[in-house]
Amino acid sequence: MRITKKQAVQVHPVPDRVMDPVGPFPPDLFREPDIVIDLTPNHEEDGSDFPLGATAQNDYKPPKYVRCAYCLTRVLDLEKENHRCED
Repeated sequence: MRITKKQAVQVHPVPDRVMDPVGPFPPDLFREPDIVIDLTPNHEEDGSDFPLGATAQNDYKPPKYVRCAYCLTRVLDLEKENHRCED
């Protein structure tokens, strides 16, 4: 099988020098982000300052418990709609 090389055809114009990006986008989109080197973390790295049960799903707050007024059972606040008192 014979291989023939062909020059590729460029279908859109290409600049011959480096220039700033142009187009419908705002210029602050192309700015480099600031690098923060003196960042102090808000929390300990091992998570020891978070309360027990705190997760990213509950915004790092401990789970809330409520007590049923009828059977005095301790129930999670998220599960209080599904609570059924035992007779």
